[in-house]
Amino acid sequence: MSIYSKRNVWCAIFLYFTLVQVGYGLNRYCLKEVDYCFTITLPQNNETLVHFRLEAPSTAGWLGLGIGKDMTGYLMIAWANDDGSITLSQREGEEGVQPLATDQQSDLQLNMDTSKINENDKFIVEFTRPLKVKGNTIKTKQDFAYAYSTLNPYDKDINAYLARHDYNGHIKLNLADGVSELSQYDRLIIAHAALMFSAWLVIIPGAVFIARFARNFLPTTWFKLHVGIQVFLSLPVIIAGSSLSFAAAGNLTFDDPHKIVGFVLFLGFFIQLAIGAIHHHLYDPKRLRTPWWTQLHWWFGRALVVLAAFQIPLGLKLYGVDMAYYYIYYIYLFILLIAFSFLSFRLWNRGQDNGFKRMRDSQDDGFKQMQNS
Repeated sequence: MSIYSKRNVWCAIFLYFTLVQVGYGLNRYCLKEVDYCFTITLPQNNETLVHFRLEAPSTAGWLGLGIGKDMTGYLMIAWANDDGSITLSQREGEEGVQPLATDQQSDLQLNMDTSKINENDKFIVEFTRPLKVKGNTIKTKQDFAYAYSTLNPYDKDINAYLARHDYNGHIKLNLADGVSELSQYDRLIIAHAALMFSAWLVIIPGAVFIARFARNFLPTTWFKLHVGIQVFLSLPVIIAGSSLSFAAAGNLTFDDPHKIVGFVLFLGFFIQLAIGAIHHHLYDPKRLRTPWWTQLHWWFGRALVVLAAFQIPLGLKLYGVDMAYYYIYYIYLFILLIAFSFLSFRLWNRGQDNGFKRMRDSQDDGFKQMQNS
């Protein structure tokens, strides 16, 4: 594949991730994984109240809606009680701290007639609040954070303890004309996902395929291609993708498996480059057996790619994407595994026909020619 073809694939993936994520609705957004939807309507005519409608399955534990880019700051939390009543709590949240009820609960007015678990087994919460309250104002183009938990507080008190959410996310709504826009956070995360997917499951596997399967017909150039791709393509893409995730999060925390594995992969890539440099420096074309540092380079690289393959679904879950993304990813991964297995079998079969020693010698001669060139 030429560098132009790779660039086209990269652009196609980025555009796919970007365009599919843009949603449209009348001041409405839905978290499809759990069928949690919220609708926000600005004051009409001479009204001064913003109308909110939250809808989720009756099995929902608690529903959260925040005015801002994450579930910190101004929050509105609702849950159903055993006696059929609904608790609506206005809270103030901080990162890593249980959000506490404010002293301005009267800002929120629950509609007792429409807020209930209805005949369709849906948990409906409808309420209003002024456009501007103490410490918070809703704008025409507004960022909303949302959260969904399967664990009910089982306590009517507005300051009841809330278990950690199972799903959360962030969306920017244009409440004037009903168009849902991608927020800055979403754009950064989507770009991060596109770059990291391209690096770990397109570019790096391509370099691995060249090193493993292209030695016979590219005896003097396979190594230059392998190193060039890793240093001049994979490296800047990984650095750029990592920088975007840091910019989106605003800090460096390890409170999620995706972040932990991502940091391990980031460090592992540089370790693999160092091992590869050692392998190249100590390479002996007259060797009779493969040294341990070469085998370490092989197996450590394979381990990184496998870890990256598990990392992608962790990121999809963290961002809360539709199941369609998982299906597309698993189909792509299946095709990649089939291609690797087929080429590995052909390589093994060729070795059986020609003899492993003669095959290895021809590769080593090519490597020697490349070094002397």
